Formats: sequence, structure tokens, C-alpha cells
Amino acid sequence: MRNKLYYFMPYIKGMGVRDLYLIRVARIGNKAEVQPESNDEEPRLVFELEYLESLPEYEKLSLTRYYYKDTLLGRVLTRETDVKQ
Repeated sequence: MRNKLYYFMPYIKGMGVRDLYLIRVARIGNKAEVQPESNDEEPRLVFELEYLESLPEYEKLSLTRYYYKDTLLGRVLTRETDVKQ
């Protein structure tokens, strides 16, 4: 089974996640595409995003430097819903 990435939620250190984006395209690019003066041609993963919505408040997630895992969007949204009740 393949891993599929559909959504992007920027994480702000100390605050958590709030904004939700749909990943329209994921491709290989480089920094020089956006900032030509950088001359940085190293390959990077580039996302083309579409803004969807923001949660009412920031939601903190447990992240560590050396361990990354998939976070199911439903879990984040359910926690937010539970907090409101």
C-alpha cells in the first residue's frame, strides 16, 4: 500500500497547528525557482497548496525531532470538537 499525502498543516513551535491546506501538487523543485539570487539548485520537495480553513484555536500535537508519524486529520478535528463541548 502506498502512503498518500493530501493535507498540509503548518506547525508553529510552541503553538501547534491551526491552518489547513489541500496539497494540489507535490513535486521536486529547488529554491532558485522562487529566489533566483540564492543560486541553490539542490532538489527539494515543493508543495502547491490551496487554503481550506483554520481551526478556531491552535491545536498542539506531540512531535519529536527524530520520530515522525502520520497524523490523521480526523483525530485533530475530533479533539477540537471535544474541547468545545
